[in-house]
Amino acid sequence: MADELSRSPRYRSTIDRLEELRRVSSRGSEYWYGREIQGALGYTEWRNFEGVIDRARSSLLANAVSPSHHIVETTRMMPIGNDGRRQQADFFLSRAACYLIAMNGDPSKPEIAAAQAYFAVQTREREVEKLENEDRKRINLREKITTSFKNVSKMASRAGVSNRKLPVFHNARYQGLYRMSARDVKDLKGIGQKANPFDHMGALELSANDFQMNLAAETIEKESIRGESRTIRKNMEVAERVRQTMIDSGARPPEELPTAEPIKNVVKRLRDQEKLDNGPDS
Repeated sequence: MADELSRSPRYRSTIDRLEELRRVSSRGSEYWYGREIQGALGYTEWRNFEGVIDRARSSLLANAVSPSHHIVETTRMMPIGNDGRRQQADFFLSRAACYLIAMNGDPSKPEIAAAQAYFAVQTREREVEKLENEDRKRINLREKITTSFKNVSKMASRAGVSNRKLPVFHNARYQGLYRMSARDVKDLKGIGQKANPFDHMGALELSANDFQMNLAAETIEKESIRGESRTIRKNMEVAERVRQTMIDSGARPPEELPTAEPIKNVVKRLRDQEKLDNGPDS
């Protein structure tokens, strides 16, 4: 029955119409106008369709989501026949709102079944796209932090930190950023003492560490810091400033940020997805 429905002309027509009515804001967010999708979903009376929108609003509230982020009242000049136009109430509807409207619509309407499939597939596609973008961002940050680590290590060596004391120098970053040693950070995050903490950091935590290392390297050079003790102390001071900046901006301190999945898993997931996208011969 489902296959038969998906092959019906009305089913395809509804999906094509919803795609045609999709709009994109200047910020890249998808949205639809309520009065435009009303007909596409098989509703002839606006008051009946408003009832479906109200049920979608209730669904958002039931899931502790603010409806104002997804259903926004507006007014538009609409044609009323004989070339006339009149200002009428309407709604900006997000993709999530449209999906809930479809789920709360009249199930006897074939247009509603088509809309449910359309927005379900769209939602899943956007979730996959968002995850891929987050994965790529994290991989890029992880690669960037490798360079930053090497650069700040070189700057510390130039300032007089011996190879034997370099681990102490880097531990000062943890002491300032996390208020604990690197060993304690690993215990807290549950990643094992032999693991590289960078491989288990999310985007924000990676960015904080990357910023600290770049700022420390620049500060040591600009202030002409020399000597092991002074250089290590300066590294900790820079880390403390970065920590305070995070807190002042409303972010959680780095020790409270969640442990991310191992970066090797992220790399594998992206590679597997690329193979699927490019076909079996890639």
